Amino acid sequence: MSSDAVQSMVDRLKAISWRSPVEALEKSYSRAALMEEYFRRAALWLDVYGDPQRWPFFDLAEIVNPAVHADPAVIADIEDFIDEASGSSYAMDSGAAAVQWAALTSTPGVRLHPLPDPFEPLLRLYERGGSNFRLTNGFIDFGVIMVPRGNWRTHLSPTPIVELNDEALDSLDERKWAEFNALADRSNQSAGHS
Repeated sequence: MSSDAVQSMVDRLKAISWRSPVEALEKSYSRAALMEEYFRRAALWLDVYGDPQRWPFFDLAEIVNPAVHADPAVIADIEDFIDEASGSSYAMDSGAAAVQWAALTSTPGVRLHPLPDPFEPLLRLYERGGSNFRLTNGFIDFGVIMVPRGNWRTHLSPTPIVELNDEALDSLDERKWAEFNALADRSNQSAGHS
């Protein structure tokens, strides 16, 4: 299956600056919230359609409707591109899964539960700093903040974690960095009085 939606997703993935360490650090808080929102949305879909073989990065389209696939050449191309651009197997897997999802959702006659787009938070996360995070000891590590990976069921919630617009995400980063810096200043002042 190839469609305008698939090509749009490929173009979007190829436009990401996959290695943006400075931007990734500056936007750590919003990126962590976006990861939590991805977990939440993925859990909503899994609650309806079933367990993944792997968590947290997996091919949701395969679970929802294994009969629909993007063109294998398109998938191979995006996997090669993301692998070269990011060096991250997680980014490569989730990018290919987003392309498969675009193929599924653009296939005529496919009916899905009315749930929020599962990949949009993850795509926004990548657009705000590439694939600069690590999976360590059950957490997703963004440098200054860690998100517990847990089992997908631990992320089931009807309440969104964060709005996906730039204004809300930038505001979150500004507020959290201000709190971080204020805490660091207080800590430094306390150490200076010791």
